[in-house]
Amino acid sequence: MRYNETWKLDLKTATDEEGGKPLPIIQCHMKQSKTKATGIERLARQITIMNQTALSGHALHAARLCLLDTLGVGIYGSSQPETEQLLQSLRRFGTGKVSVWGRRETLDAESAALICGSLCHLRELDDVHYAILHTGCVCVPAAMATAELEHSSLGQLLRAIVNGVEVMSRISLGMDYMDHRERGWHGTATCGAFGAAAAAGYLLGLTEDQLADALGTAGSRTGGTWAFSVDGAMSKRLHPGLAARDGLLAAYLAQAGVPGPHYVLEAEDGGFYRLFSREWDIERVLRNSERLEIEQVEYKWFASCKSVHSPITAALQIYRENSQRTPEEVSSILVEVNRSALAMAGHSYEPDSVVSAQISIPYGVALGLLGRPGQGADYALDRLGDPMVRTLADRVKVVESQEFNLLRQTEHLSGTRVTVEWNDGTRSVAVVKFAKGSIGDPLTEEDVIQKYCGLTEGVLGRERSQKLMELILHGDTSIPVAQLVKLMVQPL
Repeated sequence: MRYNETWKLDLKTATDEEGGKPLPIIQCHMKQSKTKATGIERLARQITIMNQTALSGHALHAARLCLLDTLGVGIYGSSQPETEQLLQSLRRFGTGKVSVWGRRETLDAESAALICGSLCHLRELDDVHYAILHTGCVCVPAAMATAELEHSSLGQLLRAIVNGVEVMSRISLGMDYMDHRERGWHGTATCGAFGAAAAAGYLLGLTEDQLADALGTAGSRTGGTWAFSVDGAMSKRLHPGLAARDGLLAAYLAQAGVPGPHYVLEAEDGGFYRLFSREWDIERVLRNSERLEIEQVEYKWFASCKSVHSPITAALQIYRENSQRTPEEVSSILVEVNRSALAMAGHSYEPDSVVSAQISIPYGVALGLLGRPGQGADYALDRLGDPMVRTLADRVKVVESQEFNLLRQTEHLSGTRVTVEWNDGTRSVAVVKFAKGSIGDPLTEEDVIQKYCGLTEGVLGRERSQKLMELILHGDTSIPVAQLVKLMVQPL
């Protein structure tokens, strides 16, 4: 618990001996009074208490799936062309003791967390939480870097991931996260450092007060805007990595005794919520829930922004129901979505930018109407110039729907209605409430395994990929994380 130092200023009058002018005399009286616990202090207390109870079997399994899925997309990311650019910059800072997933090199912990978080987000295949967050790509890299440095066990790693996802999600849920997004903020970046600090903090054994310090420092270092959507810049890919790095550093600073701002959430001047949302409530951050937030994480099937998933699912449905028709017969395409989806992904794409295609509903719908599954290969740079995809995408009009605004607000679902008008005047309509991988149609464990294998076997080889999967899903919680790390190294 912190103590506030309150200063009382008394102004009295004295006389200037030289000029006879009145001068103020300031008398300072200091008093200390115990204050009410801040939001961050109360959250740190709740997480500390939560750690005193064993994870349920369901939560532990959810953590294993989160770890598997995140490592899968990160290892796949290590094979993408952008990775070499990132490594080229970070190598200038020297090597270190923490591994880069899917590669044969090590960096300092901060750089490793940064690049591994970015690798997870390179192809938009990382998990999502309905509070408009990607959680695994922040919390897992921060936890893995710390676990490697601190020689942690698998069980400790899994608990750290649970803590990180819990804190990151609660921070977003405490505010109007739809308004936060519509203001131009990227929640993964703004809320992520809190989660990374909580994950790393658990592995460092931070006390309740130290955890509050870590969360405070993390929250004061937060940020990340949606400006990349204009030109398809790489900054979005860096956001989870930067959040992982900042949270990791915040935890180590707290361990060393560096205090963080305990009023980081509600401070009148510079408080996180006052800066980032029109409406917020600390009590929502501290609410008790029947399920941990990691149990509400969704795993992606499509390699695109979540706002594209329902439209591409609907387009695939129309494709299957009209297999006798050709793309040339399409006259126009109307896509109805919620306001947030329209803002994030309602625009077209640039044929030289993978990022712009992944956040483009027109591109995703065009893929679906051609029967393409929307996987990683469909978003490779050499696919973006396909003239048929471009032609169909140019015929897509995306509009806001009050029906789907309400669905997003009340059920946390990003639904859509896609209407294709054919040249003969007929129409095909598909309404999707639950895209594959969403809350209503979640990926099964078999789906997550299939996705993981497809992403990692080409990088690690089938045998190594399978061994890593077995350890993550079924390994004893006492095994060292170092065993996982050895299997994640790119073979010679």
